[in-house]
Amino acid sequence: MEDERTDRLVHGHIDRRTFLKGAGGTLLALSRFDRLAQAAPGGPPRRGGTFVVGADVSPPGLDPAKSAAAHTWMISEHVYSNLLRRSPTNKLVPDLAESYDVVNPTTFVFKLRRGVQFHHGRELVADDVRYTFERMMDPRTGSPWRSIWLIIERIDTPDKYTVRFTTRRPFAPFLSYLGTPHYSAIVPRDVVERAGDLQQTASGTGPFRVERFVSENIVVLRRNPHYYEDGLPYLDTIEYRIIPDEAARLAALRTGTIHYTWSVDPLVDEQVRTMPGVAVLLPRGYCAQHTLALNQTKPPFNDVRVRRAVSVGMNRREVIRAVLRGKGAISTKIPPCDAPFGYSGDEKGLPYYEHNPQLARQLLAEAGYPNGIDTTLEVPPRFPLTVRTGEVLREQWAQAGIRVTLRQGEWGALLTAFVRTTYDGMSMIPTVWQPDPDAHVYDIYHSDSAINLGKFRDPYVDQLLEQGRTTLDRDRRVAIYQQLQRYVADQAYMLYIYASGAVELVRDFVKGYVSLPGAQPGSRSRQFFKTVWLDR
Repeated sequence: MEDERTDRLVHGHIDRRTFLKGAGGTLLALSRFDRLAQAAPGGPPRRGGTFVVGADVSPPGLDPAKSAAAHTWMISEHVYSNLLRRSPTNKLVPDLAESYDVVNPTTFVFKLRRGVQFHHGRELVADDVRYTFERMMDPRTGSPWRSIWLIIERIDTPDKYTVRFTTRRPFAPFLSYLGTPHYSAIVPRDVVERAGDLQQTASGTGPFRVERFVSENIVVLRRNPHYYEDGLPYLDTIEYRIIPDEAARLAALRTGTIHYTWSVDPLVDEQVRTMPGVAVLLPRGYCAQHTLALNQTKPPFNDVRVRRAVSVGMNRREVIRAVLRGKGAISTKIPPCDAPFGYSGDEKGLPYYEHNPQLARQLLAEAGYPNGIDTTLEVPPRFPLTVRTGEVLREQWAQAGIRVTLRQGEWGALLTAFVRTTYDGMSMIPTVWQPDPDAHVYDIYHSDSAINLGKFRDPYVDQLLEQGRTTLDRDRRVAIYQQLQRYVADQAYMLYIYASGAVELVRDFVKGYVSLPGAQPGSRSRQFFKTVWLDR
């Protein structure tokens, strides 16, 4: 049970509840705007069985501290645990920490559960927690989350089961990050130091352990018999079968070869509504974005006029009609489901969002390209929706004098190029929901971030980012992030085509599953596979 001491006042005016209100505005918004359906609970849970998931993409590796790929996270959230976690109602509650205390806006003390075992048999201790964060902060690790945790000034372990974090400044999303699997999965020092990293091996404290990982084929997770939540998990095994072709996944679902999958195709729910024995879980909000990055290290996209031309050369509403059949919304990186932090599906107030090919040609001419430009757009064939989006955009841009060649390639290579900005012209991938506005924008916008997309540098953006993460008042945070989104749109540093949702498809004998928003393919967290059981 949550420690009652954490509800006391600190510094005379900021208590834990107030801190969470300021830090967790996104969570509060999601509880209203993106409540999701869940599989019927059925009768008393049955133990045992294998739950088979049809996944579209293979994890590039298993180390939660080193991979920015959502398909790594879909495994790590079952294998690792965090100090905090989200409840079925999406509230932050203790996890590896049995209690925690917000001593003041920069000091957080966590008391660990005793007797929690890693999968290789050693007890979790405070040193593992300290090592986890120091490892991510170490530039030699190459963690994409390093810039998040540099806010930490000191980590103390006064005893075997106590961890004290001291941050350099108030950090509004601190608790939210601690409750998000891929940002703060606690790893064992001894296994990492022995193996070098956790890309091909794993040992966590989560409900399932990795039994087998064959890239591009299968990931098998086996029940952790020593998991600390009484009675969980119910399943013996989870199998992630990598089936890139969506038609093949749907066929496997129809025959019962797989029991669960997802799709971002807006027509899929219509295709499977009459499929016997299959339940369709629909999203109630648009949380996943299609993100367009431009290489700003060289011409022509180092010129703001060219970037603006690309933005006004897009008819976002037409793309939503043509590709999503209207099941989408205008978006920034902070999506509509995160209102009021995100824009609620309307381009009003967002500079250079309205379609205007004449203005695009004028901007190109002013930038020294009176005959337009020729460029490339990289799109991953693993995501047919992204390819279709690129095809529609190519036709729209042609009207504005922007001649685009689509390039397709292997997903891992395209993702690496996207993150490192090593593509020639433009690159587009689907990006996912994050637990806080800071998580959406800090890493990909900050000048000093290793994963700044497009490689732009802007002190004003950095200033707004710092203000957003250190301001605890929710209304002030909303104003800061709204201003940031307007400014980024004006400078066209990053472009966003639309936000969309994903349907989850599950066989009707699968019981006890709760779907939460999360940074996963289709913007879902599936951490509640641990409560799934099979009624057959």
